[in-house]
Amino acid sequence: MMQPHRFITLYDIGLMQLNNLGRFRQKTVKQRTRLKIQLTSYVDQFFPELQYFFKSGIHQKGCYALLKEAPSPEAIASMHLTHLTNVLKSSSHGHFKKETAVELRVLAQKSIDTSDKSLSIQITQSIEQIELLDRQLELIESEMADTFKSLDSVIMTIPGIGYTNGGMILGEIGDITRFSNQSKLLAFVGLDPSVYQFGNFEAKRTRMSKRGSRALRFALINAAHNVVENNPTFAAYYDQKRSEGRNHYSTLEHCAGKLVRIINKMLTDNVAFNLD
Repeated sequence: MMQPHRFITLYDIGLMQLNNLGRFRQKTVKQRTRLKIQLTSYVDQFFPELQYFFKSGIHQKGCYALLKEAPSPEAIASMHLTHLTNVLKSSSHGHFKKETAVELRVLAQKSIDTSDKSLSIQITQSIEQIELLDRQLELIESEMADTFKSLDSVIMTIPGIGYTNGGMILGEIGDITRFSNQSKLLAFVGLDPSVYQFGNFEAKRTRMSKRGSRALRFALINAAHNVVENNPTFAAYYDQKRSEGRNHYSTLEHCAGKLVRIINKMLTDNVAFNLD
């Protein structure tokens, strides 16, 4: 029997946009992660002490500004102290001061310089690519936020949920009528419990199946973390699961499963978040 034709609404178009933007964002984040790993390996080859010098590691604006201008220990060691101080201070909004520059220059003088020009090129080019991806992610997330807000979804009433996570969740779920019940939505997310069974033995503890949409599962676990921080009912549920011996991530998966059931109800009945 043929299904009745359903007209595509502006809401449907918004959901498709969120889905496309969310998946593009995920790919962009993966690209940036790979580049950061590559950059770390390049720096380790010629100046391994650098990532331990900066408490937050090398992936920060101050370190990037330094490496773009002086991508080797020799170049850092030969920089005028005043200039080195200004580079660090201006790129870190005043966090790094002259004392940091002095310590860094001494460290660079003691480091073993490979004098490999190809490494310097790879370092500067990797940083430029990372910064380009950072700008692209800002644009993607800005567009996601605008689209998400324009849909005026009840998901916006969930405490602690952000525009990016909210947009990812709404875009991946799409039209809630695709799921005839919450079990099917849980299975789509991959947060439905799977039970290990062998012969007559059945495990007492279940684990999540982790099938379905990885992007949606990741967004929901992030959202669950924020909801636990902002809602006493979820905080109590988190504490209960932890008291049962579950680790932090396993507990968040269960909180995300609880959140999915609530979201299913919210979207199906178009009601705001309310656990009272």
